[in-house]
Amino acid sequence: MPARQYVCLRVTVPGDAPHAIRRHLHALLGDTLGLYIVRHDARRKAITVDLELAHADVDAVIGALLRGLPCATLGRITPLCMSRRRALASLH
Repeated sequence: MPARQYVCLRVTVPGDAPHAIRRHLHALLGDTLGLYIVRHDARRKAITVDLELAHADVDAVIGALLRGLPCATLGRITPLCMSRRRALASLH
């Protein structure tokens, strides 16, 4: 069975409440939310989230983000390289 392909989608939201954005992402994306990194820039009052997603979930995630975070800026989608060992480990 081929390994799942993963991508990174950068999402930027204006604001000063990274914990609220994190909770909102969990509510919006549910099980499709995988690994993510949140960065808060207090000077710019912006929160940036790098979402690691299965390629198959990209359409659903973008739809949910557009509906649930209309003020968000969606960045480019970047393919992620994943070793076979990591892919197998993520199944457990």
